[in-house]
Amino acid sequence: MAKTKDKVIVKDLATTAPKKSIFGKIFAKHSQRKMILNHMSENNIKNFLFYTNVQNILLILENGIKLVSNQNLKKGEEYTVWTYLENNNTIGLEYDSSTRAHFWKWAIEAGLNIEEVAVIGINPQILSQTTQKDWAADKATNIVYIYENIDIKAIEWIMVKDRKNLERIKTIVESNDLNINVYYGEKGNIKEEVKK
Repeated sequence: MAKTKDKVIVKDLATTAPKKSIFGKIFAKHSQRKMILNHMSENNIKNFLFYTNVQNILLILENGIKLVSNQNLKKGEEYTVWTYLENNNTIGLEYDSSTRAHFWKWAIEAGLNIEEVAVIGINPQILSQTTQKDWAADKATNIVYIYENIDIKAIEWIMVKDRKNLERIKTIVESNDLNINVYYGEKGNIKEEVKK
């Protein structure tokens, strides 16, 4: 049974971190992270993008972006897992320069309503400061895999297309004095709703 190398790599990165030798653990700590950050700098990529259901934003503003395996919901709380970027032990992030074609193909196949989509911009420098484990990049899909929770401090902005949830998000950001910009996107126009 033949499998393409890229597909095997994608599956492995999405489920488990690449193995490093003892030499790699000692002398090449965060080597993939450094390569990813260099690639972003050289290509003028400002943010990582994370897509989620707009209903998840309230929990994310409270807890950051958690691995599926780390979600501990209180009674009555719900968190919708979108397998496009979320797995038990990884969180996938796209470069903000990507065409997002992979995401929209997945979204159409999943039958998502466009108003359910929230886009979160992650600051790569702050993410680097707040994560301990090395990252991994899949060059075929332009997805960077993070193998731990993402702290709320790394969230730079949120964009939603749902007016109802927009007001709730703005209230939480303002009342908790979070350093996050909130944008409302409608018909190709983006309007800043909360400014840092």
